[in-house]
Parts: sequence; structure tokens; C-alpha cells
Amino acid sequence: MPLPFDRFKQEGDMIGRMVVEYGDLEWDLCLLVSHVMQDLDIALKTLYRSRAETQRIEMADALVRNRINPKVKQMYETTLAHMRVCLAIRNRYAHANWVVVGPEKLCYIDIAELANDNTPIDTNNLQLYHLDIRTIKDQARFFNEVMQNMRYLNMEIQYLLGLADLTGFHYVRNIIRPKMAAKLEIEGTE
Repeated sequence: MPLPFDRFKQEGDMIGRMVVEYGDLEWDLCLLVSHVMQDLDIALKTLYRSRAETQRIEMADALVRNRINPKVKQMYETTLAHMRVCLAIRNRYAHANWVVVGPEKLCYIDIAELANDNTPIDTNNLQLYHLDIRTIKDQARFFNEVMQNMRYLNMEIQYLLGLADLTGFHYVRNIIRPKMAAKLEIEGTE
């Protein structure tokens, strides 16, 4: 029996990239913390001794928020909020069971959602989420724009501290939040 991403190769490639590239976004956040604190050793060891991604973002924010140059503080806050959306997408895909419904629908079961629900699990009535290529492309666009902004902030902070001669290249303003997977409505159910 073929696996879902045998049939949906492009979707699988893009989803896989988002799951893996989230690690690059975390690394960029770590570098941002190191530039603001001017200490890579403390930034790296503080953030990466934690195994939880949400906790890593919270620790980074605690270290940066009141130390960051006011000229880039609003951009930082916006970029960090967007990073949280990237984490939510990453977690949904990393903690999912993938299935094909009917002939052409790539779907997943959100395992974390099941774990957080206090009602008993009914395997005959699991919520499926349908994910189409347009939604995946929109999410990949969002990831790329957030990564661009995090890298911009890294360069800009180095410039503001006098550690680099170049300013950040381009900050993407007004990033549009991506579409998310839709709950699959099974015909014959209410």
C-alpha cells in the first residue's frame, strides 16, 4: 500500500521543508538573542538546553524584549508573533498521522489535538484536516517571509551595534497570515 506522500510528492516535499526549516528559524532567533546580548555562548546554552520549542521562544523573548534597540523593537515583536504561527504549523505537521481520503485528498489527524482533548478517543470518529497544494504553498510563502524578516533583524541589529557595515537587506512588511488546513466534512455526517 503506498504511503500518502508517495501520491502527494510535491506536498510532502514542501511540508517536510517547513518542518525541517523551522530549525533554521530557531537558529536565526538564537543568533538574534546572541547579537542583542552580545554573547553567543549564553544565548545558545540558554535556548537549546530546553527541548520544547514554545519554551525556547519564550526564553528568547525574555532575554531580548527589554534589551533590543527601540528602532527595531516593533519589527522584532511582529516577527516573533509570526514565528509562533510557523511553530503552530510545524507542530501540526510534525505531530500528525497522514492519510489519503478518497482518490485525491491529502488529510491528516492532528495527534496533539487528540492528546489535549479530555474526551475518550473514538477511532471511528477522528477529525480529519484536508490540506490542498494552494494552502501548503501559502504556508511555505509565509515561512519564507518570516525567515527573511528574522535574517533582516539579525543584520540590522549587528549594524545598529556597530558590528557590521551593512544594514538589513529587506524587511517584508504586512505579512499576510497563511491559510490553514480545513476540517474535512465527511458526507453523511452532521
